[in-house]
Formats: sequence, structure tokens, C-alpha cells
Amino acid sequence: MTGLLNRIKTLVAANRYRVRIHAVRHMIEEGFDEESLLASLGGKSRILENYAAEMRCLVLGHFISVEDIRMPLHIVCDYSDRGCVDLVTAYVPQKPWWVTPSRRGRLT
Repeated sequence: MTGLLNRIKTLVAANRYRVRIHAVRHMIEEGFDEESLLASLGGKSRILENYAAEMRCLVLGHFISVEDIRMPLHIVCDYSDRGCVDLVTAYVPQKPWWVTPSRRGRLT
């Protein structure tokens, strides 16, 4: 999966990405911006889950909040277009859906 992550990072670095409305909604609600989103992808990140049939993956990265706190960020990337990556949604992982930033929780 490192090849896929490198492809996503290369497209983002070349400004060949689109931020979708669902990601924008989470930015507004959760207090991060496009710069934080791009820093999360461009920094030390990894693919947590790959949904190959949908040509999407879930990436875990981190950004620095306005309070100067290192925060995890999940980004769902659609890589179905070879020349562009869609950043479908992005959100700060929270309980009960996520026990840790990289481990899913359970809904009761």
C-alpha cells in the first residue's frame, strides 16, 4: 500500500486534488482547515484501510491544532481518477467509532 500512498501524496503535492463538500463540512465543525488536511497527508501518514472495490482508502495523518496540539486526522481518498485524487471526507477520529486513531470501536 505504500505505492498507493505515494501516488496520493504525489498528486496532492502537484495540486491535483479536490476537497469534497463532506470534508469541508467536517473542517468547519471540527476546527481544522485545508492546510491541516494537506499537512496530514503530506507528513508521516499511513493507509489504515483500503477499499479496493470502491478505489478508496482511509489515511491516518496528523496536524497541529491552533492550540499547538498534535491531532490525528482521518482522510478518505478516492483514487479512481489516475490524474487526480478526491479527498472525500476528513475528520478527527472519535469514540465510540474509534477507540484509538488507528483502532475501530464498537457501537452499542
